[in-house]
Amino acid sequence: MKHRRNTILLILLASLTRLILAHSVELSNDEVYYRLYADHLQWNYFDHPPMVAVFIRLFTCNLYFDNELFIRLGAVCSSALCTWLMFLIGRQLRNERTGFIAACLYTACFYSSVIAGLMILPDSSQLIFWLLSVLMMLHIIEKHLRNEKVVFEWFGLGVFSGLCILSKVHGIFLWCGFGAFILFRQRSLLKSPGLYLSALLCILIITPSFYWTFQHKFSTVAYHSSRISFFHHWQPDSFFSALGGSVLYMNPLVYVLLIISLVAGVRRKLVMHAQDKWLLIWLGMPLIGVVLLMSLFNDTLPHWSGPGYVTLLGLTAVYLDRKYSNTIPALLKWATGITAAGAILAVLAVLYWPGSLGSTQLPEYGKHDVTLDMCGWRQFRVQFAELMKKESAGNFAATPPYIFADYWFPGGHLDFYVTCPEKAILKVAGSQEDIHHFAWLNERQPALQNGADAWYINISNFYNSPPAALTQHFQHVASPVVIPQYRSGAIVRYFYIYKLCGYTGGIPANGILQ
Repeated sequence: MKHRRNTILLILLASLTRLILAHSVELSNDEVYYRLYADHLQWNYFDHPPMVAVFIRLFTCNLYFDNELFIRLGAVCSSALCTWLMFLIGRQLRNERTGFIAACLYTACFYSSVIAGLMILPDSSQLIFWLLSVLMMLHIIEKHLRNEKVVFEWFGLGVFSGLCILSKVHGIFLWCGFGAFILFRQRSLLKSPGLYLSALLCILIITPSFYWTFQHKFSTVAYHSSRISFFHHWQPDSFFSALGGSVLYMNPLVYVLLIISLVAGVRRKLVMHAQDKWLLIWLGMPLIGVVLLMSLFNDTLPHWSGPGYVTLLGLTAVYLDRKYSNTIPALLKWATGITAAGAILAVLAVLYWPGSLGSTQLPEYGKHDVTLDMCGWRQFRVQFAELMKKESAGNFAATPPYIFADYWFPGGHLDFYVTCPEKAILKVAGSQEDIHHFAWLNERQPALQNGADAWYINISNFYNSPPAALTQHFQHVASPVVIPQYRSGAIVRYFYIYKLCGYTGGIPANGILQ
C-alpha cells in the first residue's frame, strides 16, 4: 500500500507540473499540425494514423475548448495512465516496490515524461496501448505456464495492439517482438487459438486505416519509404546523432542504468522469471535495433525508438529493486530531478530567453532556435490584425484575408493562431511532400477569385522567399512587410509578409504545385 500510495502521489505531482507547463507555452510545429487532424476526422492521414486526432477531439470536448491546455490534456492524462501501467508491469514482474521504481523511471525519462507526456504527439496515445499490450502479454505468459484459461488477455491484446498501430505504425513491432519470443522461447503458445484470434482482431481494427491508405494510392507508405533507404549512403554522423539523441531523450542516468540491467539480463544475472525477461527484451530490442540500423543510412529522430526503451525499463526496475533492497537509489532521484528541471528550464527559455539562440544573420534570423517553435505566434496575430485594418480599400476590403504558405510549418501555426481568430482563409501550396495533410484541407477552402489579392507569410527561422511555382499565378509580388518578434526586449526573428497582387488562376484546389 505504501508503494501504491507513493505512485499515486508521483502521478499527481507530475501531472500538476505538466498542466502548468502545458498552459505556459504555445503549441510546437508538430502539435499545431496534429491539431489540424482533429478538424476533420478520417481513418488515416498523410503522415500518421488517426488516434492523435481522436485524443485531441476527446480532450477538447469536440474542439469546444480549443486552446493549448486542452489540446495537450490528452498527453498529460496519457502520461499519468502510463505511469500507473508501469507500476502494474513492475508489480507483475516482481512486487509493488518494483512497480514504484518502474513508475519513477518512466517519470525520469524525458521522452515519456515530456516529449510524449507534455506535448500532444502520436506517441502520447501510442504509449498507452503499447504498455497495455505489454501487460496483457505478461499475463498471458503467466496464465499459460499455469495452464489457466486465457480469454480476456487475448482479447485485450488484440484490441490494444490494434489501437497502438492506429496511434503509430511502430505498434507493429509489438507483434514482431511477441512473435519472435514465441518462436524462440515459448512455442507452445502456437497451439493456442487465442493467439490467432487476437491477431485477427488486431487486423480488423486497423483495416479501415489500411483501406484509406489503399484508396489514396498508398501516399502515406510512399512518403515514409522515401525517407528511408538501406545500404545506399553511409551516414555515421546520423548514427551517432541518433544514439546521442536516445541517451538524452531517455535521460543519461536512466540510459546507463538501462544498459547495465540489460547486460545483467542477457548474462542471466537478473533475478526474475526468465520468460518475462526475454519477453521484454524481444519487445524492446527489435524497434531499437531497426531505428539504429536506419540511422546508419538515414536521418532519424530519437523518439522513434522510444517505446522500445520504455519497455526495457521493466528490466531496470527489477535490477534496481534487487540491488537496492532498502532504499530508492540516489541516481533515480537525481534522474527525476534532472528531467523536471530540464522541462522547467526549457519552458523558461521559450518564454524569456533574451534574443535568439540561433542565427542572428538576415534573412534567416533565428534559424536553428528550437524555442521559437513555441512562442511569438500570439504576438504576431495581433500585429497581423493591425496590418489588416490598414487595408481599408482595394481587393481586401470585401473578402476575408486570403493567406498562402508553402510548407506544413508554419502552415499549422498560421491556421491555429492567425486564420482561425481573424476568420481568414489559409491555403498551403507546394509539393505533396511539403504540404502533407494540407492537400486535403485545401480542398475544403473556397477558391481565390481571379483578380483578387492575397498574402504570403514566411518566418525568418525557416526563411523562404515566395516560390516561383506560387508567384507565377499572380501579376505582381510587392516588397514584404517585415514584422520583428521580441522576447525579453530583444529581437528573436522576423515575419515576412508579401502582398500577392492580381490572382490569375491556375492553383489546383488541393494546392499541389508542380
